Amino acid sequence: MQLPGGLVEDGARRRDWAFRPLSGALELALAEAGENAASTPQAVTRALSLALDQLAGAAASPARVAGLCVADRQFLMRELERHLGHAGGWFQADCGQCGARFDFHLDYADLPVQDAADGYPQAQVDIDGRPLRFRLPTGADQEILAGLPPAQAGTWLLRQLASEPEALGGLDPAQTAAVDAALEAMAPAIVLGVQAACPACGRANDVELDPYRALARRSDELLHEVHHLAAHYHWSEAEILGLPRQRRQRYLQMIDRARGLAE
Repeated sequence: MQLPGGLVEDGARRRDWAFRPLSGALELALAEAGENAASTPQAVTRALSLALDQLAGAAASPARVAGLCVADRQFLMRELERHLGHAGGWFQADCGQCGARFDFHLDYADLPVQDAADGYPQAQVDIDGRPLRFRLPTGADQEILAGLPPAQAGTWLLRQLASEPEALGGLDPAQTAAVDAALEAMAPAIVLGVQAACPACGRANDVELDPYRALARRSDELLHEVHHLAAHYHWSEAEILGLPRQRRQRYLQMIDRARGLAE
């Protein structure tokens, strides 16, 4: 698979990527990255830097991961969730009409991905008769925005995206909207929301999909598995974390069967 956007370096656009083989050690590092980061954008950069074996033909350094556009980072985080063994499944939502909580099934592989349009990662917008270029926001921008007061964030970001910030002056709302529209028309995208029908009343509900669910797993869950296997087999932490996830789960199932806790 290829990134919907990609990195443009030395005039060439590369979209290839690959994850490292999954092990318990990587799972633990990913969980701790989510727990210890100061913000979600920082956690995404750390997680992808750990999980990617290569990015756009080179090592997936934090700086290169942070340089990806937002949609690429969302795409890779959803792919990371699949890599971790969660390809979708059952989700819950609350009906906006009758209030009932209901379940619906979703497979990530069925969700479309929109590739970037021509000109990526920049769009041209006429501002007061002058053509100016603006680039798409990146993870690096998101990391800085997370620490800015909301009142300053919009102005700061617009100047960061402009190729000639000194020529901007003060944009009026119509000009700002024109920049937003031009970037959106060129940007790649993944699906961040679906419609799900409530089985109780039939209403179609708009449900948001969190692209960063791969950050949700806590390290305590994995450490409990390590403790369980170590207590039973007397293996070291390094030996257990070196097991592929599927094999680790099979050993846990065999322990439960031996104790009469599973068929």
